[in-house]
Amino acid sequence: MIFENFYIHADMIILKFICSITLALLLTVSTVRAAPKKSVISSLPGFVGTLPSKHYAGYMTIDGSPGEKNLFYYFIVSERNPSKDPVVLWLNGGPACSSFDGFIYEHGPFKFQAGKPKESLPTLHLNPFSWSKVSNIIYLDSPCGVGLSYSNNPKNYVTGDLQTASDTHTFLLKWFKLYPEFLSNPFYISGESYAGVYVPTLASEVVKGIQIGEKPLINFKVCFLHTPLTG
Repeated sequence: MIFENFYIHADMIILKFICSITLALLLTVSTVRAAPKKSVISSLPGFVGTLPSKHYAGYMTIDGSPGEKNLFYYFIVSERNPSKDPVVLWLNGGPACSSFDGFIYEHGPFKFQAGKPKESLPTLHLNPFSWSKVSNIIYLDSPCGVGLSYSNNPKNYVTGDLQTASDTHTFLLKWFKLYPEFLSNPFYISGESYAGVYVPTLASEVVKGIQIGEKPLINFKVCFLHTPLTG
């Protein structure tokens, strides 16, 4: 099987890929204060050719005490009909599992083939079953301290489920202000594992915001879960 070596060396491959992509992203990503065009990802380590749709990445700064939290996202525009297809927020569980897990292992736009020699970076091939075939998808590293999300104050790495939901809701409000062209699209919240906690608590925050008329008004439609923790 072409990808069997990838699974054998999966942890090392992910580490190498994230390290390399981090260096690339540091040159291109922006905060909420910058225009989306400055967050465009035009190439990725290990992939040869033109990306199948627009990719963006950046940080949303969540203000608060103590200090700021900087939540990292990777956004892939739908390959089908971006103006009509749903916007999906994907959250991995753990807790403390990066959403790059879903990006790499599950429904991201690429399949990863182990590098040769095995110490080298993986080669990326297009995934014909990617969710980006039919949806605009946001991979979010949440809560603060997970994946590439960070704070300059280590106290922000101590959190709880309700605080995580509040921070992620703030992220969404800022994200839709930055990408207003997607505000009318149906919005879905999805995840797996401990996202069985993250998703419903976030959905509750989003619904409360809609009920009080919080702007921008998110067109929230549904949430769905894969192998969730529900206890």
